[in-house]
Amino acid sequence: MYPKGIGGYLRGGEKFIIYLARMSNKKEFLSYFLRNLLKGFIYLLVLIGLIVLIKSTFKTPYDKIEHLVSDNYLLMLIIFLISEFFVGIIPPELFMIWTLDNPWYYYLLVLTFMTFFSLLAGWLNYCLGCFISKRAFFMNLARKRFKLEKYQKHFDRYGSGLIIVAALTPMPFALISLLTGTLSYPQKKYLIFASFRIIRFVVYGILVWNLGEAI
Repeated sequence: MYPKGIGGYLRGGEKFIIYLARMSNKKEFLSYFLRNLLKGFIYLLVLIGLIVLIKSTFKTPYDKIEHLVSDNYLLMLIIFLISEFFVGIIPPELFMIWTLDNPWYYYLLVLTFMTFFSLLAGWLNYCLGCFISKRAFFMNLARKRFKLEKYQKHFDRYGSGLIIVAALTPMPFALISLLTGTLSYPQKKYLIFASFRIIRFVVYGILVWNLGEAI
């Protein structure tokens, strides 16, 4: 027990320290989020620049590869799903760019399927994380192979915010989903925060469509 009067001041001081800590964490998280968001826009511009360069230098081989994939929507979406499941091997924006030659309603349809498949790939990784978390051998293998400790430190610091950052930025969404599953994170909460992925595809889809003439 604190002496009368002093206890009130101490409790007030404790609350103030907690408030400052929370404000500091919010500022730190915002800075972390903005840095990764900026990387996303830079990567998009670099990707577009590389495609323009490759098309102008190796036009025929590039066109063959592009049409091989984009002329078959089923094949393209299967490749995209596999890519998204395995930590986004191919940038989603590349598939958007490959669809630009089609009318806007085809582009919108493909973008819708891509959004759904990206969320599906994330959820499958979440389920995989839940599965391996109960099996020490697979858990140790995943930690070594994917360096989960690095992202777990961010998860310990930012909590659910890390799922949002991964959903909106170039951070590996599949890997964060896998990590989230290994931590026995509630599935309902995961799906809510993972749904921010929709915003990324809408924003990037609009940007790519409007930059289409330059590509």
